[in-house]
Amino acid sequence: MQEPHGETQRVTPVRPGQPHGAPAAFEEAYLSFAPLLRKIAVRKFGIPPADAETLVHDVFATYFTNAGEVFEVERYLVGGICNAARHHLRRTVATNALFCGETPCAATPTESIVRDVERKILIGRLFARIGSRCRDLLHRYYVNGETTGAIAAELNFKPATVLVFLHKCRKRALAAYVSMTEKPRS
Repeated sequence: MQEPHGETQRVTPVRPGQPHGAPAAFEEAYLSFAPLLRKIAVRKFGIPPADAETLVHDVFATYFTNAGEVFEVERYLVGGICNAARHHLRRTVATNALFCGETPCAATPTESIVRDVERKILIGRLFARIGSRCRDLLHRYYVNGETTGAIAAELNFKPATVLVFLHKCRKRALAAYVSMTEKPRS
């Protein structure tokens, strides 16, 4: 069973003449707690001062919108800055993993990665142009490493017939490659 909220002391300052739940003196709360929140963000979490200032503003914006529901201002703000700093660090680490800046990282493409991607795209385009029978045969022979004997046994051909098919498929692939890479005549 929950305890009623009436027994808890409300620490949020209230202006005289306003209803009991209305927050007062946001400026005073900001002036008294903002330095503490900046200190927590910078020293405890290692957030740069410029980013810490933004986090403090975000925490206070949240406090201002929910002030009527806050019972202990300092605990609310300290918890808010801790959560905001943790979220900021998670987001920064994820961003740095993708966009490395000046230092090389795993996401930075090297020449070998670029060449591999180009080669795979080229092979995909070649396979699309040479037909399904040649594509399957070349894939089985070169990618899967099957022997001509194994391919022939499965297709009910002689191994020499598979070699002839491979020869014709290679010629077809070469013709497709030349047509893809030759520059148009002007």
